[in-house]
Amino acid sequence: MPDIYADAVREEREALGDLARAVRSAVAAGDLPGLRELAATVLRRIEQGDDRVLGNLRPHLGDVVAELDALYDTAFPVAPADAVTALLGAPWPSAGRRAALAALLGSEPLRRLPLDGVAERAAAEADVPLLRLLVTSPLSDLGREAVARVLDALHAAGALDAAVVEHAFLADLHLGHAIVGSTPSGGEPGPPKACADAVRAQVDALTWRLVTGPAPAGWDELPKVLVPRGLRFVRAALEWRGDPRAAAHLGAAELTAGERAELLALARELPEPERRRVFGWRLEAGDAEALLPLFGLGSAAGLLRLIRAMPADEVVRRDRDAVLGAVAAAGHDNALRLLELVPHEMAEAVVGVNRAQVLRRFRHHALHGVAAYGMLPLAEGETVLDRYLALRESARKGAALGPNRRHSHAAAVAVALEHLAQVAGVAEASRLEWDCEARLVEAAPAEAEIGAYRAVLRFDDDDPVIEVGRNGRALKSVPAAVRSDAAYRELREHQERLREQARRMRSGLVERLVATAGTLSAEELARLLSLPAGAAMLSRLVWRDAAGAVGLLGEVDAAGGVSAVHPVELLAAGSLAGWQGRVVRERLRQPVRQVFREVYLPTAAEHAGQESRRFAGRTVDGRVAGRLLSGRGWSTHSEYADHQATRAVGGGLTAALRCEVHGWFGTGPVVVGGLRFLTGRLRAGSGDGGAAVPPAEVPPVVFSEAMRDLDLVVSVAGTGQAEDSSTAVAASRAQVLTALVAELGLSRVSVEGHSALVRGTRATYRVHLASGGVRIEPGDRPCVLPAAFAAATHPRLFLPFADEDGATGAVLGTVLLLAEDETVHDPAFPALPGTLTGER
Repeated sequence: MPDIYADAVREEREALGDLARAVRSAVAAGDLPGLRELAATVLRRIEQGDDRVLGNLRPHLGDVVAELDALYDTAFPVAPADAVTALLGAPWPSAGRRAALAALLGSEPLRRLPLDGVAERAAAEADVPLLRLLVTSPLSDLGREAVARVLDALHAAGALDAAVVEHAFLADLHLGHAIVGSTPSGGEPGPPKACADAVRAQVDALTWRLVTGPAPAGWDELPKVLVPRGLRFVRAALEWRGDPRAAAHLGAAELTAGERAELLALARELPEPERRRVFGWRLEAGDAEALLPLFGLGSAAGLLRLIRAMPADEVVRRDRDAVLGAVAAAGHDNALRLLELVPHEMAEAVVGVNRAQVLRRFRHHALHGVAAYGMLPLAEGETVLDRYLALRESARKGAALGPNRRHSHAAAVAVALEHLAQVAGVAEASRLEWDCEARLVEAAPAEAEIGAYRAVLRFDDDDPVIEVGRNGRALKSVPAAVRSDAAYRELREHQERLREQARRMRSGLVERLVATAGTLSAEELARLLSLPAGAAMLSRLVWRDAAGAVGLLGEVDAAGGVSAVHPVELLAAGSLAGWQGRVVRERLRQPVRQVFREVYLPTAAEHAGQESRRFAGRTVDGRVAGRLLSGRGWSTHSEYADHQATRAVGGGLTAALRCEVHGWFGTGPVVVGGLRFLTGRLRAGSGDGGAAVPPAEVPPVVFSEAMRDLDLVVSVAGTGQAEDSSTAVAASRAQVLTALVAELGLSRVSVEGHSALVRGTRATYRVHLASGGVRIEPGDRPCVLPAAFAAATHPRLFLPFADEDGATGAVLGTVLLLAEDETVHDPAFPALPGTLTGER
């Protein structure tokens, strides 16, 4: 125990010792009513004393509690045949009585005994004595929802009185959440309990008694959640001199129309600071509009209503025209006075009065500041393109934030772009985005004359390159005189912007189109094709037009819009292998994996069940797994959520993954559990969802992509030997290799399942296409290749997609090199002559 609490603990022990002596005397006198009163006093003193010393009292009360246990078990003996009602009827929760109750319930004598089932039966049987004890007994420790159901049952039986309600609400000051159907996290509310009105009347009486007694209760002693009713509470708030939180709770009391008029008359007699204080309370209550005449702001009622309809805790698109209309109706000066009285970052940003604050918060990645930045009027000399580029730079930096924060930051940037579109007078953010991207191409020069040299910025496929030449001849390197020239530096800056544009398009738009089988309208497609990167990337994807025809972009009718084709659809149509062969033959390097994308279909177990347990039991590094999941749009949650990782996957479905974690996802090892697909909206930050949809009924594209995410996690972040292999990754590499074998005529290579069999001149090798492991046959001996082996790209290797991790290229490059093992002379190569027979 810290020394700072020693004296306080000693004082509390002495006080409890005095109470224990009083209990001893009452036992000797057989005073059972007195013992009940003393038990409540002792329990309250222990709770308050423990709070006083921050939890350092209870560990030092073993002897006191043991003596009280013995005294109360003497006065209220436990009989072997006692029922639950008899056991709960004692005023003191002795260890012996708890053990007897646990045995009766068939459980261990844990801190919280499993009484919910008892409560359900008592409610069904309208057992009023037992229902009352389940709320008032010190041995009962029901959860909040169970207590609310008990109160409902007592109400239905006509037995809900003030004593039970007060006991329940003093034991759980936030019990009101369960009564009215709200949640502490602010999620979707449920229906209120039938007893809500009756309970509110009792809680009003309790609150009034607590705040008007000789020693008014503090904020930590008042029931929360349920708003008191009546002007008397507002009057009490005006006279309150204690914790301002209590004053705010009372001042926000629910009022009738007559009481609001009476409050307006009362407030006219108050000094200005007190008027503002009352106005603040009524803002929380939702009826502050009635007090606007106090400040001469009756014309600003519409603006106040609009502000109240824009909750400050939500980062969502706001209507700029609606705010400007309300400002005009209020009058500009009155609008500014109201915003001083009721600060609101977004409304202030619309009129531009908080520019410095918004810019500062935008630089610090504050989510509301990012969203408000898009809504600011353009400053003098600022263009829409300037603002767009600043938002894109913020998005780039936001990708380095924490796993969940990067999602919320990306969402805030998307909202800011919506707001900027309104400022620019553009109907849609997507149109603004690609119009700005097109301006990036047009805004900067594509070439420059620098002395005797000419520098030209052109596109090599989708990569912008600068070519420097002299006298019509391209140079292999850029002369120092050119590199130091301002015109060349401007070209380099433009080149980097175009590269960033291409990266955004590939990892954002194109990846999303393929992963979701997304659609582009004819207008959207035309805008994208006006960009060099867009023309290069989109032309190499496989599309489906409105009539159902499938082909490359030039082979389908784009007039009615086109949809990117997912490989699971090609597989179902029986055309996947044909497209894979064509892409390799025609050397079409797709910007993202499309026809060679890993495909996942429900297994027999998944067809029969409600969830997928394909990866259950695999242990992963939580930090790495969290980063990987975050990069694919997943949010992670704590161990107490229903699911520890969730992602909206379209079609009204949410992929929800259960995991075993300690604390928060990412703070240590994570054991993967089952994956379910849920309907309905998730409660914010909870990981909870709606009804489960069987995997076999999930749209195939949605199922395949969710499983692809998890396969990546267990393959890359796995911590055990079983996690180094992915059958789907191996299958995808087998498909690429099969197409390469046919295209290159590799007679020495054949694909057998998830392995490549390579018949070299020095040995026969089997290469596992997921792990890259190599073994020599016959004998199945491991073949440890030199570190530099296959480090350089094999000249005949063609990857039909942009492969960022390089693993596929390394594995397939190894296969091609082993097929030419006679050309390998590295002394560390195990298959050199003599090494296979042990001569070396």
